Amino acid sequence: MSKITCAATIADEAIDLDLDGNSISISLDGDIDFTPLAKNLTILIERESSIKITWEDADEAADKAKVAKGVIDKIIDSFNEVIEEQFDEAEEESH
Repeated sequence: MSKITCAATIADEAIDLDLDGNSISISLDGDIDFTPLAKNLTILIERESSIKITWEDADEAADKAKVAKGVIDKIIDSFNEVIEEQFDEAEEESH
């Protein structure tokens, strides 16, 4: 199974993601909206590839950014679990 790369950077006002060449910005101002990430992930499901995320500047991040990072990590982990389950089922059916 191939891997899709995702580079994530935490800035003061946002978390910027480069997900397979797509730029996604998640604002840390007010309520955090993860919809842009979810929309991109739904498109990537068809590729049957897991995502490997790398973080920059995460150690010095503010508390709100650290919480958002944790949520993004959980979203990516859940995505990878679904991909692995679908990929395993597809392999079993082809045998």
